Amino acid sequence: MGGARIVDVVQAVVAERAPDERETAAELLNRNPDEITRMLSARGGDSELGFGLGEVTVLVTPLLWMVLQQFAQELTGVAVRAASGRLSAVWRRLRGRPGSLSALPRLDETQRAELREVVTRRAQEAGLAEAPARQLAASVIRHIERNQ
Repeated sequence: MGGARIVDVVQAVVAERAPDERETAAELLNRNPDEITRMLSARGGDSELGFGLGEVTVLVTPLLWMVLQQFAQELTGVAVRAASGRLSAVWRRLRGRPGSLSALPRLDETQRAELREVVTRRAQEAGLAEAPARQLAASVIRHIERNQ
């Protein structure tokens, strides 16, 4: 069985930790993964979502989407590089930026601990206090473990 779907994890964590974002999350997560990432990465993407840059830093939905996408891409890149060495580097250069992923690969205990720290750090950078940031990270890990 594969890893947890990113959409499922974000929706579950938003429902648990930021229920006031359910409507925003539903609207955002109803799109394909590449479109979501493009909207959140683009300079003008905030207007498409109906909130400004100042508010993005306090919203859980875009924060989690981007963290989980980046983490999944890094893990997938590591696996590809380990399996195929230099050929994968050439292929990535020819292909350009990798597309968004719909699911995380299966995470081992070390990877889950690393992700917990990344979510905590990024949430704190976005303005959450330490305790809520750690609770958010714990919720992410719990939902990933349930869905792997």
